[in-house]
Amino acid sequence: MNRRSESRTPPAPAPLRARIRETTVQAILTAAEEVFADAGLHAAHMDKIAAKAGVSVGTLYNHFEDREALLGGLLAARRADLVGRIDAALAETASRPLRERLRAVLDVFCAHCDAHRKFVNVVLQRELGRYQQTYPQAWAKKTDAMREIYERLETEMKKGVKERALRADTAELAATFFFGMMRALIIRDFVFEAGGDMLADSERLLDAFFNGMGSATGGRKATP
Repeated sequence: MNRRSESRTPPAPAPLRARIRETTVQAILTAAEEVFADAGLHAAHMDKIAAKAGVSVGTLYNHFEDREALLGGLLAARRADLVGRIDAALAETASRPLRERLRAVLDVFCAHCDAHRKFVNVVLQRELGRYQQTYPQAWAKKTDAMREIYERLETEMKKGVKERALRADTAELAATFFFGMMRALIIRDFVFEAGGDMLADSERLLDAFFNGMGSATGGRKATP
C-alpha cells in the first residue's frame, strides 16, 4: 500500500460554531419559505419567521439585516440547489443525445419547483408586480438563477447543433424557446392550476420543441 495513502487523514470537521451557524441559517430559510408562501412576500413578518424557525428575532437579524436580505438569501440558496442539481444531471447524461440531456434538465427543474410549490407559486404571481420594485436586490437573485439556467441550456444547444440534433439556423433561438417552454409549463400548473401530469407533459414539450426546431432525428441517435 502506498505510504502516502496510509498517512492521509480525513478532513477535519467544520468547527462547532460554524456548524451551529449553518444549522441556524437553514432553519431560518426553511421557516422563511413557509411564511413567505403562506402570508405573501409583503405580509411575511420577521417575528413570525423567527418563531417558526425556533430562534429569537435578534438571532434572525444577526443573520439577515431585513426582510429583503432574507428573501434574497432564500432565493440564492434555492438557486444554488437547483443549479447544482442541473449540473449533476448534465454531467450524468453528458454522453447521451441532446433530447435526453434536455429531459434531465426538465426533470430536475420540475422536481425542484414541485418540492417548493407554494413558494414558487407566490414568486411567479408577484414577479411582474411590486416584487421587482420593492425588493430590487432579491429580484436580482431571481434573475441570476434564470440566467444560470439559460446559460447551461445555451451550451447544450450549441452542442446539439454540432451533433446535428438541431438546425443551425435556429440555434440562436433554441435556448430561449426551450427555457420559455419550461417556465410556461410551471406557470400553467402552479399559477393557473390547470392540472395535468408534468411527467407526461414533459415528453410532449420535448416533442413540440424538436418537431419545431429539431433535425430529422429529433435529437435521437440515428438508427444504423
